[in-house]
Amino acid sequence: MSNLVKNFEDYEMERFFKSIEYIESHLFEKISVHEIATASHYSTYHYSRVFKALVGDTPKEYLRKRRLTLAAKRLLTEEVGILELAIECQFESQEAFTRAFKALFDMTPAQYRKINEPFRLLYKKPVSQNDLAFLQNNISMEPEIIEQPAMKIVGIANQYDDGDLSLPKLWSGFRPYRDKIPNRVGSDFFGIYENYEESEDTTRFVYICSAQVENFDDVPEGLITRELEAQTYARFTHIGPIAKLEETLRYIWGSWLPKSSYEYADKPDFELLPANFNDADPNNKIYLNIPIKPKA
Repeated sequence: MSNLVKNFEDYEMERFFKSIEYIESHLFEKISVHEIATASHYSTYHYSRVFKALVGDTPKEYLRKRRLTLAAKRLLTEEVGILELAIECQFESQEAFTRAFKALFDMTPAQYRKINEPFRLLYKKPVSQNDLAFLQNNISMEPEIIEQPAMKIVGIANQYDDGDLSLPKLWSGFRPYRDKIPNRVGSDFFGIYENYEESEDTTRFVYICSAQVENFDDVPEGLITRELEAQTYARFTHIGPIAKLEETLRYIWGSWLPKSSYEYADKPDFELLPANFNDADPNNKIYLNIPIKPKA
């Protein structure tokens, strides 16, 4: 690991880049997100969220783009068949490989080999420590450290595919239910991330749009219940639309947490939306609550 990471006193980033090294050394093997996360000693759920926040792609998207990038280079430098490349890149067929190649580079492998102009493509380079240097040195935002008591919540659970999360859409779907929840405590709403599933073709998460309640009496049909344990949280204030949350999350995972005296506690993290939240208001505030514990 380079001195850059050491100078950041960045154990969290060292763990993250161990997973990048794992990906690069197993690019042409059949590997799962679970195995990649294990290489960094994160839970799969936490790792997937951190990866998307830092890199902009999900782990599976990044792995696919890296494979296709190297395949594109080999098309111009080696006498290798497209079917052979497809198999080595872990695609089930030449057709699937061609579709993915065209989706990324806007041309088929055969067309790319024929025009023989590599600089027309935007190659996916490996993530490096330098990619995060600006983030870690030029942005500063301190959270409030809070002790959140245990709470009961009621809401709707939404499953979404990895990389296909639309928070405005999920909260819009919750609107018909939010004023029908009995035994409410306060007027705020909570967006809770939980659960992770991986299949051969995709990964899925569950996001819960919810409200806090005093008890679970008379829960309306179709709504789910959860109990969250008491937990220490770093509470960050995000100002602006929900669509810009990724920028704040990138700062939290890529800069604040690695340099803080805390580490991630493997508990549910959640977003708190005030009752009067209006996504069209550029001055809206969303409170991001990241579960933490003191670093060993």
